[in-house]
Amino acid sequence: MNYDRYLELQTRLEWFYDFHPEFFNDISPEQKKLLHDTFLYNMPDEHYPESLRNFYDKNIDNQPALQNDILLAIDALYKAAGAGNLFDYDE
Repeated sequence: MNYDRYLELQTRLEWFYDFHPEFFNDISPEQKKLLHDTFLYNMPDEHYPESLRNFYDKNIDNQPALQNDILLAIDALYKAAGAGNLFDYDE
């Protein structure tokens, strides 16, 4: 997952969180926490990083196991929402 893909996924998760937060209750607590911690939706302004790019570079880039877990959690959210699966939308 590169930075552009991360931003695309963040936009999707923010939409889910803003319009259908109940779907997050249908994934495991571990997956819910992982998505919150890596995509920062509903993060108070005082805790939001100054640079999202630096946050990505430091915490997500070059961590294939973490990226895999992130994608699996997003896929679980898509399934919970009845939106198929994440991988149907991949380019």
